[in-house]
Amino acid sequence: MTFRAIALLALLVLPLSPAAFAAQAPKHVVHVGKYRVERDVKPGRNRVVGTLVNTGHTRVHVAKVSFRLFDAKGHAIGRASDEIHDLNPGQTWKFHALAKGNVSRARLLRVEAR
Repeated sequence: MTFRAIALLALLVLPLSPAAFAAQAPKHVVHVGKYRVERDVKPGRNRVVGTLVNTGHTRVHVAKVSFRLFDAKGHAIGRASDEIHDLNPGQTWKFHALAKGNVSRARLLRVEAR
């Protein structure tokens, strides 16, 4: 066998070995519920508020939600994010991501769970 064939075979076989599965971190399962932009009485001090639930069977050490922010004309004007540490299985977290500017709506960009 050539070196290329051996390398290709190793790449195909190694990820399927039991040792490879044991080394992988547990997958965290979280779910973002409904969210909305909440306006403050002071201009430019808005928040994206909503909920995130740990629907998995293990503790999430860090969970983070990130949003893209839009003005009334639909132009992207920034981002907002919030994070929590140590979210237990079945626990619900109410996030408050600070949204600076004249924000009319937000779109979920990313959810991270480690």
